[in-house]
Amino acid sequence: MIDFGHVEKYRENNRIEAKRALGGLPYSVWETYSSFANTMGGVILLGVEEGKDKSFHAVDLPNPQALIDKFWRQVNDKRRVNVNILTKHDVRIERVNGKRIVVIEVPRAHRADKPVYIENDMMTGTYRRGGEGDYRCTPEEIAAMRRDAAERTQDMRLLEGVLPEALCTDTIAAYRELLRTLRPGHALERCSVNELLIQLGAAGVGSDGRLHPSAAGLLMFGSPAAIAESFPFYSVQVTGGDAPAAAPIHDNLFRFYHTVTAALHKRFHRSTYAWEALTEGLVNCLVNADHRERGGVSVEITEDRVRFSNPGAFRINPDSARRGGVSDARNRAISHMFVMMGVGAGIGGGIPRMFGNWRRANHPTPFFTEGFDPERTTLTLPLKRIRTDAHTKRRAVPEAVAKQLLAEHLTHVIFARASQISAAVGMSLPRVRHYLTLMCREGTVVAEGTGKHAVYRLRERAGR
Repeated sequence: MIDFGHVEKYRENNRIEAKRALGGLPYSVWETYSSFANTMGGVILLGVEEGKDKSFHAVDLPNPQALIDKFWRQVNDKRRVNVNILTKHDVRIERVNGKRIVVIEVPRAHRADKPVYIENDMMTGTYRRGGEGDYRCTPEEIAAMRRDAAERTQDMRLLEGVLPEALCTDTIAAYRELLRTLRPGHALERCSVNELLIQLGAAGVGSDGRLHPSAAGLLMFGSPAAIAESFPFYSVQVTGGDAPAAAPIHDNLFRFYHTVTAALHKRFHRSTYAWEALTEGLVNCLVNADHRERGGVSVEITEDRVRFSNPGAFRINPDSARRGGVSDARNRAISHMFVMMGVGAGIGGGIPRMFGNWRRANHPTPFFTEGFDPERTTLTLPLKRIRTDAHTKRRAVPEAVAKQLLAEHLTHVIFARASQISAAVGMSLPRVRHYLTLMCREGTVVAEGTGKHAVYRLRERAGR
């Protein structure tokens, strides 16, 4: 993650923290350990200080092994940290210009291990990483992490205070008709309505012996009033693309899916690849949304992009999601219902397939951004517009989208040359250099060196 031969090129940011540690293991290590684990992961450098120009310099630790030994004792002490997510390879001694430092690489914690907290107190010892450094999590953030840690996803829970009458019979009938069309002769075709709901995970028998909807069933098939009663922050919204409404609406997920796909189909019906990528993106948004959190689901269709945004952060490492093969939907029962409709991979292949199909449709690479205050995930699928003249040259990626794409890449790789960024994000080198120059002027990116050998990184974290 860090080139220790050129450590002076780095600055503290949301994924790097430097500490002199000449007086021993700093207590603040544990706050940073918690914050990195609960956010995107990061690197703690012991024996490194900032110069007046904010650049890093090694100070040569007198006994780095003693620091490591103390760190291992404490990270395995439940009174200090509730869980150790490190392996022996994550903590080591490195040399920088002949001086010894300690490197602690903290990975992003698996959702089953969150929240990672210190001092045996979840409510006051849970931290995350933000623009100002480490901050203490709110009770709402902690509750969201605890929900995600459950083995059974929250949408599988029966709502025993809700009766089957809360489900819309016309929506269930439309879903069933869709199954008949897509899966003729399937066993579900012969089921009664109640049996169908049980098999889908949309309902179940409660402790009172009566049938009740699950959270997934209510969200997928419920009436707006019933959904609002059980999920007071629930909302879904689509703007642009001849969508029928701009304000948040309260349709169930099945009807919202068809509302959005109808708006998308008007624009993208001629491109099979683009259409498949967009439906994957929409389903990914709906099955991974935390529908108990504020903000709701939003879909934005413009001339420059299609953007899907949902409350809730990634439950797995985003890099693993891009590679595929790992599936950990926040709402597994809802995911299963969409898979039965023929959309959504269900086995961890949806995201890489979506990326591939979007590129095959001759559009720039899609990208995700995450927010953690509050938790929110946004997927952007950028568009290229063809010029109206006879030239075949296409318009470049829109400025706002390009800047976000470059910032996301620098968040993950820490620093890179313009040529490396160009190859990674699929944008022309002159355009990458143009946007990097703008971002340097705006103060979001810093350039080290000049010309083709210049190295770019995100500006050090705010407040430093």
